[in-house]
Amino acid sequence: MIHKLVSTFGLGILGLDPITAVYILSMGLRREKKTKITAFFLSFAGFSIVIGAALAAIFGATAVDLLKDIMPGNESPFWAVLNFVISIFILFWVLRKLFAAPKEKKEKENQSIHGSCLKYITTGFVFALTSFTDPTFYAVILMSSEAGSFFLATLLLTIWFLVSQFMAVIVYIFYEITLLDKLVDFIEKYKHRSGKVLTYLFYGILVLVAAALLVDTGYYLFVGKYLL
Repeated sequence: MIHKLVSTFGLGILGLDPITAVYILSMGLRREKKTKITAFFLSFAGFSIVIGAALAAIFGATAVDLLKDIMPGNESPFWAVLNFVISIFILFWVLRKLFAAPKEKKEKENQSIHGSCLKYITTGFVFALTSFTDPTFYAVILMSSEAGSFFLATLLLTIWFLVSQFMAVIVYIFYEITLLDKLVDFIEKYKHRSGKVLTYLFYGILVLVAAALLVDTGYYLFVGKYLL
């Protein structure tokens, strides 16, 4: 049991996802109501954990095999196309950030965006579906399926979610205790201190990733297998 807990924690780190944190942060800065942000976050967390736990408990390893069958094989040309698209997107995004004219800061709006809670629950469900693109999600399901226990699967997937989404959890907690503005101020101060160095370092890493993906795509086109 301890081995499973430690392994799940490690898989959560490997599956680290900052996108949801950024999305919740943007919702907070738009002055969304707490009920709507809560509806989104709980929907995202609930569906991610329950769907994974249900697959592990009901179908066991068969569920993982089924999901693997749906995904393209390791040597499929699909990955070459995906690598190329991602690399072009990264390069375009970096160039746009480096050479785009600075935008004037807009005043914060105090009015919340209109929309029912159902909309935010649905958005949370869509975010939960993105878990199926993460290999660590499958790994946790596979570990959970060995015991065939819904409780154990729920526990492991909860740990995986909290670790992989710890940034989103922190932002959500700060918003719930009405300290989101202080968190944003702290981030802004940190950016001003060493912002340029970190920004260019981040851009450099992205360019290296894009270059590696392009090399991998080219290698596949000429050799017929992937280099990376």
